[in-house]
Amino acid sequence: MTDQDTKKLFERLPKTVVPTHYDLTIQPFIDTFKFNGEVIIHIQVKEPTDSIILYAAELQIDNAKIISNSKDELNGTIEIDEENERLKITFNKTLEKNDYQLSMKFIGDINNRMVGFYRNQYTTSDGNIRYGASTQFEPADCRRAFPCWDEPNFKATFEITLITPKDLRAISNMPIVSESEYADNKEWKVTKFDRTPIMSTYLVAYVIGEYDYIETKDSNGISMRVYTQVGKKEHGHFALDLASKVLPFYAEYFNIKYPIAKADQIAIPDFASRAMENWGLITYREIALLIDPKSSSLTVRQRNAMTISHELAHQWFGNLVTMDWWTDLWLNEGFARWIQYLAVDKFYPEWDVWTQYVADVFSQFLVLDALKSSHPIEVPIGHPSEIDGIFDTISYAKGSSVIRMLHDYIGDDAFRKGLHNYLKDYSYKNTVTFNLWSHLAKASGKPLIEVMSSWTLQMGYPLVTVYEEQQSNKTRIIKLTQQRFIADGSTDDENLQWTIPITIFTKSNPKSIAKEILMDKPEITITLENISEDDWIKLNYNSIGLYRVKYEPKLLARLNEPIANKTLSPQDRLMIQDDVAALCNAGHQSFVDYLKLLLSYKDEDNFTVWKSIASTIGNLSSLLEYTDYFDQFKKYRLNLCSSIQNRIGWDATTNENPLVAMLRPIILTLMGKSGDQATIDEAKNRFQQHINGNLIDPNIRPAVYVVVSHYGDENTQEELQKLYKAADMNEEKVRLLTAMGQSLNPASIEKTLQFVFEGDNVRMQDAYIGFAGCASSRIGRDIVWKFLQKNWTKLVERFGESSVFLIYFVESCLSNFADEKLVSEIESFFHSANTSTVTLAVKQVIETIQMRSNVLKRDSKAIEEYLSQQ
Repeated sequence: MTDQDTKKLFERLPKTVVPTHYDLTIQPFIDTFKFNGEVIIHIQVKEPTDSIILYAAELQIDNAKIISNSKDELNGTIEIDEENERLKITFNKTLEKNDYQLSMKFIGDINNRMVGFYRNQYTTSDGNIRYGASTQFEPADCRRAFPCWDEPNFKATFEITLITPKDLRAISNMPIVSESEYADNKEWKVTKFDRTPIMSTYLVAYVIGEYDYIETKDSNGISMRVYTQVGKKEHGHFALDLASKVLPFYAEYFNIKYPIAKADQIAIPDFASRAMENWGLITYREIALLIDPKSSSLTVRQRNAMTISHELAHQWFGNLVTMDWWTDLWLNEGFARWIQYLAVDKFYPEWDVWTQYVADVFSQFLVLDALKSSHPIEVPIGHPSEIDGIFDTISYAKGSSVIRMLHDYIGDDAFRKGLHNYLKDYSYKNTVTFNLWSHLAKASGKPLIEVMSSWTLQMGYPLVTVYEEQQSNKTRIIKLTQQRFIADGSTDDENLQWTIPITIFTKSNPKSIAKEILMDKPEITITLENISEDDWIKLNYNSIGLYRVKYEPKLLARLNEPIANKTLSPQDRLMIQDDVAALCNAGHQSFVDYLKLLLSYKDEDNFTVWKSIASTIGNLSSLLEYTDYFDQFKKYRLNLCSSIQNRIGWDATTNENPLVAMLRPIILTLMGKSGDQATIDEAKNRFQQHINGNLIDPNIRPAVYVVVSHYGDENTQEELQKLYKAADMNEEKVRLLTAMGQSLNPASIEKTLQFVFEGDNVRMQDAYIGFAGCASSRIGRDIVWKFLQKNWTKLVERFGESSVFLIYFVESCLSNFADEKLVSEIESFFHSANTSTVTLAVKQVIETIQMRSNVLKRDSKAIEEYLSQQ
């Protein structure tokens, strides 16, 4: 069945009947993993009808009846369409236009798939295994918990009642109104929660379990708690402190009050994504919320600060104002991804996060969006099974980069004014992308709709090529052309064009923009005055514009100087090498050009520039593993990073810049995996001391674990597994799991896969992390691909056919292959498997493999010759 067929079959719910309020009661039985439920939905019948259609999945519905305003009751006949997850209730008389109450009782499973209403497993301090339960409804799983209009634009209010054992905590979106003894059983209690604001079903949340908490109030008097597993509440202070600053910062930035009396955060033992923005009760994976002052690394602190700031932004952008349909998901995610950097930069300026943005967000979307199998930011979504596929780099990273470019283009004052008016006008309502553009255009007086539509309605982005036309005394004339940049270097049949905000700066103006223009044609010519004929020229000041740049050779050669002496900003230094690497992948240049350019970075000391180089070098390494001169490339890597390694060493100094502490593990890993014997020996020595109780600094643990795993034997793997089982913090478990499979020993990789997928050593939510580690080498990739084929059916059964984890497995296993012969094998396997969730991911990895194979055919001999001369 094609995507088009799926879209034709799927229709959104009719607007004949709409909900306005839900009275929901849930009674979970943790011992049997079942729950009883009752819901009374206040509805408006807009047109006479004898039937009501809404969503229900995996629920046993006992009865359904309508109660009119005059208290007349009418029983309905229930039909369940399992495939489309719909519930149709038919009545033997017509319901006229009016208000009614629809009442249903139902039974459901507390499942183990981390969707809907699902179970969490945890171990108490005395070693007993216990269970709790929590919800995850985005994008379309509220229907697994109670019958509902499970589409974002059927907003309503909710009053939730939970009937639970007395010893368990019951938490939901809103503050508790009352707690009382349950009449049917004195060991149980009834917890009633206040009425929610008008909101979408995917934001409803409730959690049952044993939890501790810490609490505070923000400067606006909003009550804030961080809930943790019992005994871990001290690990919640970082999150509570940051959230209590960020929430009022957003209220001021948007100039709109936070509308609920509380803003709680909770660490859930089993959780599929990193976090979920449920209004008033944000749920997190433990690693995304909790910080242990003794054993958490700076990298994890920073990631958590980003995640917390992201979810709090959604309380306005997403929850208060919600996209009309999943096509505009990017509005939620792209905006929150952008503003999280604004918030974190305000409270942690020493982290220099806007530079990191270029490496972690901007350059990441450029990779995926250069594929022919990419998709526009505004992607048509039909069937809900398609939604998981767009929670991806395009929605988050490209969406965010568009917002960043737009903010820069119109300025902060106009941006804030337009944003406030937009949020005010659509509070408690639904909206589409056009509405945001029109509010920002009105506030700024700029032609935004014309400019922005080329960035959101078509996929891809431009490559701007710079040619020097002529030069004379103090005058330089350059020509710019634009064409779509495609990863494999093929031409763009559609001849797409963009309206591009172009910035140019030069050696004589290194810290300011010399020229700013809007390029809306395929080709333009620009005259630059008052610059010498040998001055360097650079496009895209601070890498804000959404385009790659190709310089003709002499213009590129001139940039070596400002890279080496760091005249250029870190954002610009990192993007020059990132662009050149992408151009080499596409065949516009040879990778020898890239390797020569990198030598200008030998004295580089910026964390983010190195992070970007390490990422690009990692991609090139995974390609050159398939050659017989890989050892020579490892020597090149050592030569490149030995200077910075000598400078920063192994141990932190007093009052060290936090970015140096974050750089150290990147360099140590590069040195160790490149075969530097001193680094390998020191890592082994520190690992042994760690086992003996002299603990390694948390910031360098990832590097030590990877290096010892890489060169270790099966005993090393056993030691890593022992540490994993003993670890209390999820952060430490993830560090160990990431390293375990990165071995050169096939038997160790096989054992890691067994450890990850057999028994209950590793939580389902973390399995893909161990899997990706095993696939990080040429040896491991082959083993993992065989494992994936043999166990695919089991994985689909275990994780669920629409699980995003299946996409992670496909991407981490297959993306780094470089043999075109494998393509037909992959296509054939997934054609037979017929798992629609991974269709797009499979297309993208196939395109990537073909591109990588072409790079080897094209550049391998030249790279080998270059490396032999070093």
